[in-house]
Amino acid sequence: MNKWRATILHALRAIARLGSTQLIRPEWRYLIRALIKIILVVVALLGILRLYRGRPQVSFRIPLPQGQTPCDSVPVPTIQNLSLEESEQWTLLEELFEAHPPNLVMERGDFQGGQMAEPTVPLLADYLDMNIDEANYMRDEHASLVESLPTYPQLAFNGRGIVILAGDKYSEIAATTLGMMRLLGSRLPIEVWMIDRIEEKKGWCDEVATQGMVCRFVSDYLQDMSAFSHHYQLEIPIIMLSSFSEVLYLDSDSMPIVNPDKIFDAPAYTRTGAVLWPDYWKATESPYTSYITGRSSRKDIKVPDFQTVDSGQMLWNKEKHWKSLCLSAYYNYYGPTYFYTLITQGGPGWGDKDTFPTALRALNATWTLISHHLQTQRYDDGTGRGKGSGMAMMQADPVDEKEFKSFFLHSNFVKFSVRRLMCDTCIEDPSALTADQRLKGKEVTFKGSVTNRKSPIWEALNFGQRIFATKLKDGLNDMGKWDTEKDMWRVMERVGCEGAFSADKICRRTRRHIERTFGEASKWEGGSERMCK
Repeated sequence: MNKWRATILHALRAIARLGSTQLIRPEWRYLIRALIKIILVVVALLGILRLYRGRPQVSFRIPLPQGQTPCDSVPVPTIQNLSLEESEQWTLLEELFEAHPPNLVMERGDFQGGQMAEPTVPLLADYLDMNIDEANYMRDEHASLVESLPTYPQLAFNGRGIVILAGDKYSEIAATTLGMMRLLGSRLPIEVWMIDRIEEKKGWCDEVATQGMVCRFVSDYLQDMSAFSHHYQLEIPIIMLSSFSEVLYLDSDSMPIVNPDKIFDAPAYTRTGAVLWPDYWKATESPYTSYITGRSSRKDIKVPDFQTVDSGQMLWNKEKHWKSLCLSAYYNYYGPTYFYTLITQGGPGWGDKDTFPTALRALNATWTLISHHLQTQRYDDGTGRGKGSGMAMMQADPVDEKEFKSFFLHSNFVKFSVRRLMCDTCIEDPSALTADQRLKGKEVTFKGSVTNRKSPIWEALNFGQRIFATKLKDGLNDMGKWDTEKDMWRVMERVGCEGAFSADKICRRTRRHIERTFGEASKWEGGSERMCK
């Protein structure tokens, strides 16, 4: 291209010199000079057009659903000056937790039966090395703590809203989830939580502030973060510290595929004030769990008859369930060294997720576990049946208690970050590095799914194919039925083409995938009011 450009310029200069010589009649010299000027203007315009077409643009506007207003009218969460008060509340909780420590250290281990094995009495009964005296001590400590749990702080919280856990690599995924909620027409205020300001992607919090959202940081409230060694342990403090009295909590990778605003009116929620969704597995808690937490008067040696939960999405009325949240916070405070192993015995889902139902049961609280079992979203293999063990969990709409209708897409395998999908070779986030990698201080890179042939979706991304085996069209909103996978790509196009996470190559690849897969030219040359732009 540069060679041709140089040749053309050389020819133009030669013609210009010829046009200025006395060998050409004056009237012809005038015409030659005019022609050269026209050619130069056309070349310049073509160059500008080429640059214009090659960069992400912001011009196309999708009409708003009837009755909906642009996002400048979506309420931004009002963060009252409660930092000191909320910090003091958490400090009091920490002091209470420190006064009732477990008497054993129980690290994580691999469940002897394997993740998919059915738990049996011998496996459950013999896993922990705990005797009755140790269990009695912890039972007394637990009972004493429950008696001291604080009451709900009136006037500290108000309204309904969504709370999402982001930060570092999770922010890229959260950007897709947040964009989808606004695209679906959600007008609920949203708090985007991170550990501290170091985790913030430069400029991202300014972006979300224009979309009825606000960034908040756990470090503003918790001075000592040493008890929180795992990212998922932060679920409970951000629910408790959020400004809302009624909370829809979301993991960064748990995406509503219908407008989530109606969820607070679901009978399952209005009846009980707490809604959880099921996971795949039966509970594998220790026979000592019910004894220590006061649910039974003796060691209960039997296979639990209840399901584990998927905490990627939860509904909480904090006023109704404040003590349950405080007790779950206690379980998470000592989670990695005691309660996670007591509750799951190293089984599937070791972590924070089953601390929530354990706390609710311990306090004999009324709550709802969605009765519809989750469904598995598989990779598209062209047959409609899908392939592999699955890429995401589909959780049910709590409004419809009779029929399963998809409400949440919890992407537990494929993460819908446009960078993770469409990057060529990207620098890894510091949060994803091992301790050894941090010590070496070298940049660590990763390949996006589009260039990683080992990825289960490499073929789909390179040959214009859908990723989901099941076409997600059962979601309704103000515009009627639509294609969730296509709209997810629309959101990722916006994320990849403008703003904090944008990059030219990622933008071009994303647009090419949309055009090849869905048979449409790019519509996102300009964001839209439906995306709060």
